[in-house]
Amino acid sequence: MFWSSRPYAARVTRALPYINPFDDGRSSNEATAGMDEASSMIDAVFRFERAVTRIGNTRLRPWKMTLSSYTALRILANQPHLSLAQLSRRCYARPQTMTRMVTQLVNRGFVARDAHPESERALSLQVTEAGLAALDEMSDEVLKISETLNATLGQEDIIATDGRLRQAALVVENELRDMGRPEE
Repeated sequence: MFWSSRPYAARVTRALPYINPFDDGRSSNEATAGMDEASSMIDAVFRFERAVTRIGNTRLRPWKMTLSSYTALRILANQPHLSLAQLSRRCYARPQTMTRMVTQLVNRGFVARDAHPESERALSLQVTEAGLAALDEMSDEVLKISETLNATLGQEDIIATDGRLRQAALVVENELRDMGRPEE
């Protein structure tokens, strides 16, 4: 396979086709899904999240890591002594999922569990020297995703989109709270 040294965004010659999530393959290509703009944005955000996860996992395959594990490791490197529950909230992961992830990181020698300085019941998590070294190696690969986005969208568009998506997330999270339902 041919690998170019140019950034991915510079190698793309045409846009990827839009994949209609409501199309079962039996309708014509011109058929519309009848989505309003907000629904289309939700679809685009979900597609983007899946694409970033796939490329992140692919880039981290040499280290036998996932993008989720890398993110947890990076958060712990910047905020040592988090409890499992705190890390779970920061990674937007369920506690059961985070328990499995942290166990794998501990088994690989990337994370250590110790008594938490502020709680008798909680364990404190922190990145080990081996974890910091692995994180340093992996970061170069993961940052290529950001480089592609910066080259494609530009800093101003990224900042504006980030702000609007975070604002939208807060609105939806508040609506969920108002409904009296716990967040997942």
